[in-house]
Amino acid sequence: MNNYMPEKEPKMPEKIPQLEKKEKPLKEKKELFSYWAVLSTNPEESIANIAKRKKALIKIQEMGWENFEDFKIRSMKIDSITKGSREKRGWWDEVSAFGWPSPKAVETIDGQIGLSGPVFGQTPEIYNWQAVLGETNIGDKSLFSLDIALLDEKKSWGTREGADHIIEQIEKNIKKNKLNVSFPHARSLGQEALRRALPDIFKEIKKYVWEKCYPMAAIDDAVANLEFRLTTEISREIDQEMDKEIIQGLKKREFDEKIFYLGPGAEKYLEYLKSNENKLNNFEFQLIEKNLDKLEPFINKRIIHDLGPANALKVIPLLEKQLESQKEAAYVPIDINPAMIFAAAANINPKVKVEGKILDFTEPLAGKFEAGPKIFSLLGNTLGNGDENYQKGLLKNINQAMTSDDYLLVGIHLKSDWQEILKNYKSAQGREVFLSAVENLGFPMNKIELEIIADEENRQIKAIVKVKEDLEVKGVRFQQDEDLTIFVSQKYDIGELGKLAQSAGLEVEKTFIDEKNQYELAVLKKGK
Repeated sequence: MNNYMPEKEPKMPEKIPQLEKKEKPLKEKKELFSYWAVLSTNPEESIANIAKRKKALIKIQEMGWENFEDFKIRSMKIDSITKGSREKRGWWDEVSAFGWPSPKAVETIDGQIGLSGPVFGQTPEIYNWQAVLGETNIGDKSLFSLDIALLDEKKSWGTREGADHIIEQIEKNIKKNKLNVSFPHARSLGQEALRRALPDIFKEIKKYVWEKCYPMAAIDDAVANLEFRLTTEISREIDQEMDKEIIQGLKKREFDEKIFYLGPGAEKYLEYLKSNENKLNNFEFQLIEKNLDKLEPFINKRIIHDLGPANALKVIPLLEKQLESQKEAAYVPIDINPAMIFAAAANINPKVKVEGKILDFTEPLAGKFEAGPKIFSLLGNTLGNGDENYQKGLLKNINQAMTSDDYLLVGIHLKSDWQEILKNYKSAQGREVFLSAVENLGFPMNKIELEIIADEENRQIKAIVKVKEDLEVKGVRFQQDEDLTIFVSQKYDIGELGKLAQSAGLEVEKTFIDEKNQYELAVLKKGK
């Protein structure tokens, strides 16, 4: 798989040619109150009107704004990501008006932005926006562009010239804030102010899209011609909550597994899954394949909702089994990171309809899924990535999203040969996963050591950061010789999952255990 995770400072990569629309620079008039004169389309503007505009500018500055087109982003949200085929044309024409090949829409991202400012109003005004990753083929080269536009409620394009409804709203805000100075060019003023503000607004949207949506994942060869749609809960509000969780984790000196799927750690994890050193997950895959006929009654005519799909390899046998008796099948990968959904979709049979969700499944799930029979899958020992409270909480959360027609397929590592288990985690690629997460948290690599241990008493594998000298991370102080637990993986006794499920209001319908007692699969349903 190609590398497509962003750098620490997310930006469109320099090495990929960009199609940029160049704006002609405005010629500032060097005269009294030149700022306001530029906003006027009338070169013969009266001194009285210029004076009125300066008075309005002073009022704006008293309100805390630097100038007329100043703005603040109050909210940012991404609603959906639609992956298109690189073989098909997008909303652009085949050839532009200038005879230049037009881009194909490889990916379309829809979202919302809350803006406040002199022309937007003191109360944040919510605008829809759309980002389109376009590809233009010139000979054997591909050029990529990420174009941003504001949209009106009819989803019409609002470009730098300004959609009518946006301009009308701006005019209302001008009047509401008593900034209308009664000159005959209010519409021109609104258009010019918006035109001046848009480049910086678009820049912020583009930065957020690149950081949170990994748009270049859409051109990865593995998913080049796939089409699927993701609904998302990505927002600045969620980002702030995640930041708080990370700070709390640093203060408590322990985390849950979420931190491994943020940033570059996700790609390291995918590489680890493909490595020969990763044997624990092979046991689960083999157990699924061996028992497909017994699993069929639980997956038949149910949509698979895959919690933490990784590369989706373990659900592929289930989907293929469905296609043997069903004309069509659907798959809903669910993850906190869009790049993980792209990785999962890359391995799915094109006959399967993919409708992913970007969300944190440790947060409330009730009401977030469409009606109809479902089977949730929680594989790869994801249940064990945390203490007992985490495990019970996760099962209860899934239970609350289930109906009496739904099932939950859980896979767990059983307590077996600790040395063999440790080999998986201590492998070179296993360590890279942990170190990537540690670095992403902000720990200087030269001031820490990573130790992976087996806590046999508590039946856990732990990854521990040992601090070699005093340091500070995100405002949290650490002293020399302190320990920080960044990862816990629970290993289970046979029968333990049933008790855990019961405590979360679930009951075991069917279990499968391999011959060497290394792995267990269990089908759970809502308790009576």
